[in-house]
Amino acid sequence: MKAISLHSYKGGTGKTSIAANLAAIYARLGHKVCLLDYDFRAPSLSVLFKPNPRFWLNDYLNGRCEVEEALVDVGKGLGLRGAIFAGFADPSTKAIRDMMTKDRAWEMGALHRTLSAKRAVQRALGADYLIFDTSPGIHYSSVNALASSDAIALVMKGDDFDIEGTKEMVQGIYEVLGRKAGIIMNKIPMGLIGEGEEGFAKGIEDALRIPVLGVIRCYCELMAMGGRSIYALDRPDHPFSKALEGLSKRIAEM
Repeated sequence: MKAISLHSYKGGTGKTSIAANLAAIYARLGHKVCLLDYDFRAPSLSVLFKPNPRFWLNDYLNGRCEVEEALVDVGKGLGLRGAIFAGFADPSTKAIRDMMTKDRAWEMGALHRTLSAKRAVQRALGADYLIFDTSPGIHYSSVNALASSDAIALVMKGDDFDIEGTKEMVQGIYEVLGRKAGIIMNKIPMGLIGEGEEGFAKGIEDALRIPVLGVIRCYCELMAMGGRSIYALDRPDHPFSKALEGLSKRIAEM
């Protein structure tokens, strides 16, 4: 099983949409995928899948259930050769506030439970891929997911704020963890790309010292959908879907 974290310096990069679409692409190819919402500050996977879980991932990290009990088969009825099992963060205000006030001892326990969840997912589901959709920035839940992953896909939009903040994060976390990492440039306007994607990607690589896995241009129709669709399944011929197909192969090879 390959464990992958989707991470970003700030919100609004499209990280959650990419995580869900990557899970769908792998499942469409016949793989078993486990998708975990580790963005406990602003959970959003539940908006896309609208689950009715018996337990949230919050419950698992608090020791109230096993991780298998918090998973929902969200791939049913999607016409997939494989399967997607997802675990969701509790989107209630009370739960978000509770997760933001945990102490250091709890955070260390959460890391051990995250590592245990990785082993349980592989053992119980026989999963081929485990995908973490993490909280932006340097937050304990994100660091726990990054530390539990084999590879990190860093999603960013490419503006100066994003680049400078990401540079600090790379030096402060990624280099310390020693995980394989690659950059997904997302929502990139044509004007920012300039003369070509190759030169644009080279500039980002030089600034951050991490390879760029791919550049996804800005598509207004995706933003208009507002998380109501898994584009890779609903519109597989769309350039966004095609770009993600290429990215899925490169991420799998990291």
